[in-house]
Amino acid sequence: MIHPAPNVVVVGGGIMGACIAWNLAKAGIRVTVLEQQARPAAGATWWSYGWVGTASAFPSEAPNAFALKQQALREFASLERDLSSLPYAARGALVWCENDHETAHLVAEQQAVGVAMNLIDRLAIQQLEPQLRELPTCAAWAPNDFALEPIQLTQQLLQAAQALGAELRYNVRVDSLVTQGDKVIGVRSTQGDINADVVMLANGIAAQQLLLDYGVAAPITEAPAVLMRWQASETCVHHLICADDLELRPDRQGGIVVAMDYPEEGEAGLESLVLAVKKRLEQMIMPSPTLSLHSMAGAYRPLTHSGMPYREMCAAIKGLYVTVAHPGIILGPYLARLSVEEVLNYLANQKFIYGF
Repeated sequence: MIHPAPNVVVVGGGIMGACIAWNLAKAGIRVTVLEQQARPAAGATWWSYGWVGTASAFPSEAPNAFALKQQALREFASLERDLSSLPYAARGALVWCENDHETAHLVAEQQAVGVAMNLIDRLAIQQLEPQLRELPTCAAWAPNDFALEPIQLTQQLLQAAQALGAELRYNVRVDSLVTQGDKVIGVRSTQGDINADVVMLANGIAAQQLLLDYGVAAPITEAPAVLMRWQASETCVHHLICADDLELRPDRQGGIVVAMDYPEEGEAGLESLVLAVKKRLEQMIMPSPTLSLHSMAGAYRPLTHSGMPYREMCAAIKGLYVTVAHPGIILGPYLARLSVEEVLNYLANQKFIYGF
């Protein structure tokens, strides 16, 4: 007997949910994406920096996580072929550490694991970023790193999934799972019960409570970081820049995006942090640009206790799959493909017959 294509509900319309929905739709699955906000990418993805690469990290600090990122980066060539284009904001990254010795050590470690990275001198830095006033003696140059606009990439993936038949529903909060015995059969939401053959949770920290209701203690946590978007009087920077005290990159409109650690004082320290960053940018760039803050938030990123992705078919609840990972922009396309492959195998074993 031929059954209709299985229906999979994806909870979360951020970058991870969008990657999963697109992979499911490509496989011919009926997909329903549920996002509790009024627009896609409205959670952690909205405040994501969008760096795609490894240049800012020492491989020795977290070898497994670094190797995973290297593997995930290979996914972007096929992603760009499938989507025709990607929303690039910058190509190439300049990195310098607290001193020249550390910078040289970073380059040596990255080269040892196969990363395309070179140590360049002050003249080469100036050629890449002619408006930087303060130049280190040397910097690491990673030509293959790039920045994508996370919101636009998420929208692009969801539109591609929708073109293949996926249904997108916004302003829908999922309050619990609907189960029958030890199997999930849907979700209970603000739009009522929504049936599903499989439920895939891609909603970051919010997945934790949904799982805890069924006795599953997910190893998920969160940590804040600050993202600022500045409007500038002219284009000031052209690449990803990771200095010893801040990260910045251009946006697609000629502004500047800055990523910072969350202040120790908490929310009370955000105002002084904005002023400090503005002053730092004015000192760093010549001529000093006219800057106005477009947006700023101390956003929470979904993390795991191990630092590695939490991705599995839930053993306690059949038909429930969870994918939580940081950084989602780098890992999303790769992990989504792997997650969907596992779900397709599960559906095949459940005797769904529609072309497996």
